[in-house]
Amino acid sequence: MFATLKSLFNRTAPPPGADPELVDALTEIASPTIKLARKYQSRLSPYVRWAQDHAERFTTEWPEPLALDVSSWRQERILQLLFATPSRMGELIGQNTLLQNWFAQNPFIDTCYIIFTADSRQKMRYGMVEEGGQIRQDVPQQVLQFSNYRVNATADSLTSLLASGPRRILELVAMQASLRIATLEQDKARLDAELLNARTMLRMAQAHTPEYTHQQSRINSLTGQLQQCNEARSPDALCELFITELAATPDILTLEKQSLLVDSMGIIASGLGDEQAMAISELVLQRSEPIRKLLMVLQVPRSLMQTPCAPSTFTGEARF
Repeated sequence: MFATLKSLFNRTAPPPGADPELVDALTEIASPTIKLARKYQSRLSPYVRWAQDHAERFTTEWPEPLALDVSSWRQERILQLLFATPSRMGELIGQNTLLQNWFAQNPFIDTCYIIFTADSRQKMRYGMVEEGGQIRQDVPQQVLQFSNYRVNATADSLTSLLASGPRRILELVAMQASLRIATLEQDKARLDAELLNARTMLRMAQAHTPEYTHQQSRINSLTGQLQQCNEARSPDALCELFITELAATPDILTLEKQSLLVDSMGIIASGLGDEQAMAISELVLQRSEPIRKLLMVLQVPRSLMQTPCAPSTFTGEARF
């Protein structure tokens, strides 16, 4: 009796679980087949909650918001590099369809907070500088460049915007799981095609010949691989795969911060005298080739909105 009471008092409390609706939504993104797994909700819930807690801590590290106005443009080198002139902020951000619709649906709110991303890269080139009264055209320069601007989320306050961040991160993790599951489907399709080819070749070959023996061995090998692939595609196996992705959330998406001395032309450490210290934050999505995105939180006033116009034919101009 005493042992029973002691075990009850010493029992470890179960880990907190996630909202069942959130678990179902993420499972739909990863693969609806996972819902056929045994007790998928109870198996996934603590891992979804753990990943959610990490995502909430992750959003607290995002950069402070910058206002898109003339005063900020004059002070912030990052805005000068993204938008060559203050009017370009209106052309590239003020004509965005997502923002246009948001302000139309919220007529009494004059400020919108957005998550802004762009492709960023540091490109090496040979530039021209003046040294001792002579022009040199072979000076290596590192240039910071941005492209593919995107507005990814909108909200009426910074708190609401950051609150939506964890959900988007979890959806990204679920999409990563979906990509891995799609690879399994591709492997199955490939094995099915190879097995069909081997059986066709076996029927065409004469019995007790080297070709017949080769195709029979090939069929046995492919059948074994197909069985392993089918086991990996079972609901329980896919549930475990999704758990693995959730557990790897801190490694899938990381935030890298760096401070650079950049001049008005985007040249890093040019030594020309007009450099400014500039802190940038980059989201890094870990894949075979990591995807890097500049991350910014921007405060957009209603006055920045412009009437959409026909796209320019100039191919070098950045457009949403």
